[in-house]
Amino acid sequence: PTPLTRLTASRSVRTAAMVKYSREPEAGASIKTAKARASDLRTSFKNMRETAMAIKNMPLSKARLYLNRVLEHKDVVCLRRYNGSAGRTPLTKGHGFSGPGRFPEKSVKHLLDLLTNAESNAEGKELDSDNLHITHIQVNQACHGRRRTYRAHGRINAYMSSPCHVEIILTEKEEGVKKADDVVSRPERKTKKQLAKERLTNGASAK
Repeated sequence: PTPLTRLTASRSVRTAAMVKYSREPEAGASIKTAKARASDLRTSFKNMRETAMAIKNMPLSKARLYLNRVLEHKDVVCLRRYNGSAGRTPLTKGHGFSGPGRFPEKSVKHLLDLLTNAESNAEGKELDSDNLHITHIQVNQACHGRRRTYRAHGRINAYMSSPCHVEIILTEKEEGVKKADDVVSRPERKTKKQLAKERLTNGASAK
């Protein structure tokens, strides 16, 4: 074969390769899941990781509402791991956290777009979007973007960015059915002192 046909064949093999996720749903549960991922996002890996962990295991509607509130600075992303040189805010108290927090707008916008993509994939599989939960979300570091900055005395230093890869799996959870109240209520047990007090109230002797 000519070099052109070899190149075309290698391109077709690369196109046919499936994108791998770090976690795959179980054999029976794959019908009720929808996936989405994005690579080399131009946003901070550390901020994206904290934002992703904040919405993990949330229902889809609640996660979207929370991210929109962060954009409006009405809620905050708590920095639980990568929290160096970050300021504090009283909004973190609403999450039971007393450490620093931020409003990472770029990361929030990327996550909102990714959730919309995953929801569209779920609708394509005829899943109920009201019962979708974020059962898996993962952020990985991508290759650093290399730039340079010019310093005094003719020196040059590295000026690198930290992009990231993100993957999301949404799962349709069944609505829970409340169990019937079939437990027989037990009579209230009272102490001797309480019984004596009741007898005195009713006019009987305390003996």
